[in-house]
Amino acid sequence: MHILYLDESGVHAEANTFVLGGLAVFEREIYWMTEDVEAIQERYFPGLADPVEFHVAPLRAPDEKIPAPFNTLTKEQRRSLINDVYQVIRRHKAVVFGIAIEKKRIKEDPYERAFEELVSRFDLFLARKNALANAQGQEEHRGLIVVAESSYRQQLEILGRDFRGGATRWREVHNLADVPFFVPAANNRLLQLADFIANAIYGRYNSGYSRDFDVIATKFDKEGGRLHGMTHLCTDAECPCIACLSKQQARAIAVATPTD
Repeated sequence: MHILYLDESGVHAEANTFVLGGLAVFEREIYWMTEDVEAIQERYFPGLADPVEFHVAPLRAPDEKIPAPFNTLTKEQRRSLINDVYQVIRRHKAVVFGIAIEKKRIKEDPYERAFEELVSRFDLFLARKNALANAQGQEEHRGLIVVAESSYRQQLEILGRDFRGGATRWREVHNLADVPFFVPAANNRLLQLADFIANAIYGRYNSGYSRDFDVIATKFDKEGGRLHGMTHLCTDAECPCIACLSKQQARAIAVATPTD
């Protein structure tokens, strides 16, 4: 079983870009990633018994607005903590997925479009896993989707029911075991990691800040040099980002490949 943990960024009205991002984790890896995040808490907040909910926004807030317990850290310590979390994502076998949508690029609800896109790409990831498993005589993989609680829960539950055994606008979906589950991020370390991923993608595509994005860029789902895990919907037909370049290269190969 692979579990895809998702969180969003850019829902506020002044944001030009909406992002949905997260990571797909094989069930046995969940424990070890959780333990690594717990170790970060112990390192920065030794002796603090209650779980600290890690999110990027409070760690980057102005000094006078930083909430407890992050206000006990220096600016350098907060930056170091953020990097340590991204290193957890980079170090483990989790596969990263994300989509950045310029809000003026589409007329539909960006959350619903993003969710449908990532469901389809997660299902394709599982289909590739299953093709390999079948070739090796092994058991097939199934997927679950865990989403951070938000005001979009009702819409996404409806979409999730439609997708399971149904189809997205691009293809049929075959590999999901159940409808999406909605969980408060405070109760789940992997959803907190998904928040960091969504924030890194948002920083890259809304603000041009790529430092955190670059740390996890190699973790996006890919196959044979083709990037599958990152999508960018924008108005720039010549956008040079890794997602758009991969799409442009795939189109060029398709045009150059002779057909019977």
